[in-house]
Amino acid sequence: MMYRRGFLPIVMVLLLFACNKTEPKNLLEIKKDYLVGRGTSLTSWKLNGLTIDSIPQVLSGSQVGYFKKYLSTNHFTDTDGATGDWSLPVIDSLKEVFKNYPSGIIVQQSAYISFLSYDSLSLTYLLNGKKVNARFKAVR
Repeated sequence: MMYRRGFLPIVMVLLLFACNKTEPKNLLEIKKDYLVGRGTSLTSWKLNGLTIDSIPQVLSGSQVGYFKKYLSTNHFTDTDGATGDWSLPVIDSLKEVFKNYPSGIIVQQSAYISFLSYDSLSLTYLLNGKKVNARFKAVR
């Protein structure tokens, strides 16, 4: 009889924990995780290729060593010294606000996310009236 009294509460507690569901992340949260990285392995995005108006470009010396990092605080930095804020208002749109231009002007840039996965990022945006596609590879 003693075992039955102790057994029922234990079974009830186990059932409560077994039924506890964790909500899966929505696609926007997953994309943000891809952009930033996870835990101690934050992602740096290395420029891997560039096309301007559908014409492939040869990367210059500084472009070959170009990296960009998106932080979970919604700030970004890059190897050119640019800093600012980023947001992902929808799953295929990246908005960046550059805050430290030497001119003192705050510059906003919106890009279409052509592709984003754990290890690849492809952004398309307009720059001086030209369509730019920048492709990045994740470095951790």
